[in-house]
Amino acid sequence: MLQRKTILGGLVAVAAACILALTLNTVILGLFGQDSPDRAEHSLVGILLLLGVVVTSTHNWDKPGEAVGVVALALAPCYLGTVFPDWDIRLLGIGAHRNPLFHSSLSFLALRLLVGSQMRLPHILIAGYGVGLASHLWWDIVAFGDVRWLPGNALDRLWLGIHGLLCLVPSIPPLRRGGSPRPYSGAA
Repeated sequence: MLQRKTILGGLVAVAAACILALTLNTVILGLFGQDSPDRAEHSLVGILLLLGVVVTSTHNWDKPGEAVGVVALALAPCYLGTVFPDWDIRLLGIGAHRNPLFHSSLSFLALRLLVGSQMRLPHILIAGYGVGLASHLWWDIVAFGDVRWLPGNALDRLWLGIHGLLCLVPSIPPLRRGGSPRPYSGAA
C-alpha cells in the first residue's frame, strides 16, 4: 500500500512539474514576445531540465520553499541560456548559424570565471544559464543541428554533447544546495 502511494505521489509530482513547465514556458515566451515553435521547444526543454535538476535533489525535497526560490531565481537565466546560441543568426546571419562559438560552453565557462567564488546568488543565476544552454545544445542533437565548420554528423553531435555536459555538470551543485548564504567554492 505504501509503495502504491509513493508511486502515485511521484506521478502526481511529475504531472504537476509538466503543467508548471508548460505554464512557465507560455508565460516566458509571451513576456519576451517569442512565437516560434523552435523557440518554444528549446525553452520548454530548458525549463524541464531545470525542474529536473532542482527536484531530484533530496536537500530541496526537505525544503520545498527553498527549491521554489531556486527555480524562480534560475528561470530567467535558464531561458537566456536556451536563447543565446541562436543569437548567432542575428549577429552573423543565417549562413553562420550553429557556429562553434555560440553552440558551445564558452559563454557559460566565461561567466563562471568572471564570478569566481562569490556568494550563492550569482552562482544560482549562472547555473540557470548553464542548464538552459546545455538543454539547447542537447536539443540540437535530437533535432539535429549541423555545427558549422565541423565535418561530419558524428563530430557535430559529439561537440554538442560534450559542451552540453560542460554546462550542466558544474550547474548542478549550486541548484541542489539551495539558497544558503555560505560562500561558494566553485568546485563541482
